[in-house]
Amino acid sequence: MFKILISMFSENLPYIVFTLSGYLIIFHDDWRLMVSAAMFYGIGCVLLVSRSAAHRLDIKSHRKIRHHLPEILYEYMPYWYGATAIFLLVYFDKPWVQFIALLLAIIAVRNLILRHNNRCKEPSKF
Repeated sequence: MFKILISMFSENLPYIVFTLSGYLIIFHDDWRLMVSAAMFYGIGCVLLVSRSAAHRLDIKSHRKIRHHLPEILYEYMPYWYGATAIFLLVYFDKPWVQFIALLLAIIAVRNLILRHNNRCKEPSKF
């Protein structure tokens, strides 16, 4: 029973940390809490990237990964897009800035979904 609770908590921990970060950004204006929110967001990103690296099927199958960025930039790029989108939505009222934020959020979600699909399925023979 205790192992099940720990497993459930560890699976949800990045999302709990992201929620705490969002709460701090949206409801507080103190710069120290903003720094804390950024740190919580970074911790959530590290947790998700680490968990993704541990569960990858494409590495185990020795498939070649083709991207032109260094690995660390490639891994964290969707999270930077998401953080920038949230920052723009929260702190700017101009419609064109909010449109850019929407585009960044769409790109971030798209990259995360494609990355998940590429990493969690066995390689096909075609």
